[in-house]
Amino acid sequence: MSVIFFLSSQTGADSEKISGAMQTVFGSLLIKIFGTGGTQLKIYDAIEFIIRKSAHVFLFFCLGLSFSLTVKNYGVKRNIFLMTVIFCFLYAASDEFHQLFIDGRSAEIRDVMIDTIGGAAGALANVLYNKIKKPPKRL
Repeated sequence: MSVIFFLSSQTGADSEKISGAMQTVFGSLLIKIFGTGGTQLKIYDAIEFIIRKSAHVFLFFCLGLSFSLTVKNYGVKRNIFLMTVIFCFLYAASDEFHQLFIDGRSAEIRDVMIDTIGGAAGALANVLYNKIKKPPKRL
């Protein structure tokens, strides 16, 4: 949550620098593979969108996984997946609200949904792992 808050606290310009660096690396690679043509700007725009939204999914995947593991460790046995999805949704909504007060940032409902999907995927990873792992052998 601290990492998400820190990244959301960056100004729009600072956030652009981080994603712009990644965009340059991946964009250059794709242009080398597919050539320049007239689609160079479209490639860079698509890459920026993918990089930014992948960061949302990854960070909230980590949050969903860690929240579901924490809740389970506290002895909760029912509705862990649902609790995690609700928690991630509420944190994503509060994070987008927080961004309204940061220069050059805005709140996007689409980002809340993407974040929630990432959190749900993290919770689902925990559920699936627990379903497929074998219990330890007893002596």
